[in-house]
Amino acid sequence: MLKRKLMLAAATLAVMTSAASAEDVTLWVRTSSGPVLQALADKYNASHDDKVNVTQVIAEQMVPKLGASIAAGTPPDGAVLDLIYLPTFAANDTLEDITGFVDGLPYADALSPSHIRLATYDGKIYGVPALPDASIIAYNTDLFEKAGLDPTKAPASLDEIAADAKKISALGDDTYGFYFVANSGSWLIYDFLPHIWAAGDDILSEDGREATVDTPAMRATLADYSDMWKAGAIHPTSRSGNGNNAVEAFASGKVGILMTGSYIVNLLTSKYPDVNFAVAPIPGPEGGASSFAGGDTLAMIKGISPEKKAVLEDFVKFYMEPEQQVFITQESGMPSRTDLADEAYAQFDKRNLVAYDILSKARTPYTYASDELFVSRTGPFINLIQTGIFDDNVDGAISTAQDAFTKILDRTNP
Repeated sequence: MLKRKLMLAAATLAVMTSAASAEDVTLWVRTSSGPVLQALADKYNASHDDKVNVTQVIAEQMVPKLGASIAAGTPPDGAVLDLIYLPTFAANDTLEDITGFVDGLPYADALSPSHIRLATYDGKIYGVPALPDASIIAYNTDLFEKAGLDPTKAPASLDEIAADAKKISALGDDTYGFYFVANSGSWLIYDFLPHIWAAGDDILSEDGREATVDTPAMRATLADYSDMWKAGAIHPTSRSGNGNNAVEAFASGKVGILMTGSYIVNLLTSKYPDVNFAVAPIPGPEGGASSFAGGDTLAMIKGISPEKKAVLEDFVKFYMEPEQQVFITQESGMPSRTDLADEAYAQFDKRNLVAYDILSKARTPYTYASDELFVSRTGPFINLIQTGIFDDNVDGAISTAQDAFTKILDRTNP
């Protein structure tokens, strides 16, 4: 009897000790990524004593809310942010240095280069990819064939896109050759800037501190878009519509070429199975290929305890496992690691591999003033597009944008 009591006491003590040592960590995520990250946390929590508690924050409120919580001394332990905001938070000394952890991952070289670049400040790494995506083009193979174009041959340059779009528009019957979302800075950096990168140019310097708007690639890209607009080859709602309008227009079979993202393959195959399409990387004016590396990066807030930091590091290792990477691919279209093509895409549409493969060449603007430069509806980037394309004033648009970018950077650079 005494032995049984001692064994029971020991077991109870072990349970109490385990419970006492278990950690609960708080992780803020954007609502757009919330379902996937909540599911990953649920899977992790089911097999671990430590718990990851996900709080979903409306995407547009994430940055100001997180900034306010840090200022008030009541931040979460970690946050899954749009990667474009990592330089700003890192420069403000609000994120935990995880350089050693990232470098020590056996698949460190397989992490999206742009996500790591945006998470790096002053030689230190402050984040790790969570749910990446990439921008691509989709084209309607039926319309290509009707217009006398080779449906098995994707446009290899923006010049070709413009020529193909005009031929498709000539089919008539409310058919348009091209669609892009022109009234959203977030969309434009996603699917317009890759033309510039594919040509070897950029809109900002490598360190994000200087404006490089006035380049041959920018001039040629705006000219091609303006030419398509004047020719009536661009769908009219491109100027004022949104991403939903773009998908609906393409799914209707009345748009030849769509500037879009990696999600499009799974979306079209599941919801619009009658649309025959192919996808390709985004080309530059005369060739090349690039993409916008978008999506989320997981960062830890500076001052996190060693115990909680260890839990979030363990959570990262968990969702980086092949099984979870397959789940991420199923739910959001692209895994966090670029070395798992066979496992991640074995059961999915192989067209996903186009975006997956281009991720290694994808870029993201490195800047401390993302919203003011690119996202603001009255900002210089939107004005560059509207004036250069729809007002047919390429020279004036570039000159004005170069000056406006420079003034903002001079004021906001740390």
